[in-house]
Amino acid sequence: MIDLAACDVVFLSFDEPNAEAHFAHLAAAVPRTRRVHGVRGFDAAHRRAGEIATSAHVFTVDADNLVTDPGFFAGRLDLSPRDLGSVLSFSARNALNGLEYGNGGVKLWPRATLLGLRTHEHAGRPEAAVDFCWTVPYFQINRVLSEVHVTGTPAQAFRAGFREGVKLNLGGGRLAYDVHPDLPRGEALLRHVGAANHERLRIWCSVGIDVAHGDWALLGARLGCAMVALDGFDPARVADYGWFARFWQEEILPAHDTQSDRTAAIARLGRRLRAELGLAIADLGAEASAFVRSVYRGRRASGPMPVV
Repeated sequence: MIDLAACDVVFLSFDEPNAEAHFAHLAAAVPRTRRVHGVRGFDAAHRRAGEIATSAHVFTVDADNLVTDPGFFAGRLDLSPRDLGSVLSFSARNALNGLEYGNGGVKLWPRATLLGLRTHEHAGRPEAAVDFCWTVPYFQINRVLSEVHVTGTPAQAFRAGFREGVKLNLGGGRLAYDVHPDLPRGEALLRHVGAANHERLRIWCSVGIDVAHGDWALLGARLGCAMVALDGFDPARVADYGWFARFWQEEILPAHDTQSDRTAAIARLGRRLRAELGLAIADLGAEASAFVRSVYRGRRASGPMPVV
C-alpha cells in the first residue's frame, strides 16, 4: 500500500505556453508540489526531479497537464509487491482529440528509477531514445487524473502531433518495417503496434480541426507518421530540442505559413498515408471533428485501482 500523500509531486516545464497556469492550479490544490523548469532534455529533467525529491515514490506532472482529480494525490494505492518497482502511468484525456491513454499523463515513479534513468538524449540503446516505457518497468493504469492541452500555440500543437505521429509507429522502441520487413508496410504497422495504438494514430491524424491551432497538430501527426513510416526518418530526433527548433523554424513555418498551405498539406499527406500505408484516416470538418471528440474514449488499459 503506497501512501500517496507522502509522495513528492514534481511539475516539469520547459517552454509550454500553459505552464504557469497549470502549475498555479496544481500548487493550489497540492501545496507540496515542487518544480523543475528549463532543464534541457527529457532524461535530464526527469533525473532532476528525482534529485529534488526525497520520498521513495515521486509523482511527475508535465506542464501541458491540467490536473482534474487532485484528491487522488491524498489517497492510497494498493499494489501487488511485483508492481512496486514499476513506473505507474495514469491516463490523461487529450483536449484536442478526446483520446484517453498514458500520453502526457501523470506518472508515479520509484525515485531510484528517476535517479538512474538513461533514456532519450542519454539513451544507451536505440529503443530508449524516444520514450521511457520500453526500457523501464512500466504499468498503465486506466484512471484519468488530468486533461492534456497541447494546442496553446502553433509550435506546441505541431510538436505534440509530430511526436505522437512518430511514437505511435513504434513498438518496443522499434519500427514496424525493421521487425516485419517481408510484410506490406500497412500490415506490418498494425501487427507491430497493435490495434489500440493503431487506432490512436488514426485519431491523431483525423480529429482536432475545430480546435484553435488544431490544424497544426493534424499536420504534425500526419507528417511525423509519413516521415518515420515511409521516408526513413530517425525517430530518436524527436527528443533533440535543437533539431526540433531548427526543423520548425527553417522547414515547417516557411512552407505552411497560411491556413490554405496547411489545409493542402494535410490533405496531401492524408492521401499518401492512405495509399502507401493503408492508414484509414479521415479529413473531418469542424462539426464532425467536434462530434467525434465528444463521444470517443477509445481502448483502455486495465490496471490496479487506488483506494482514495
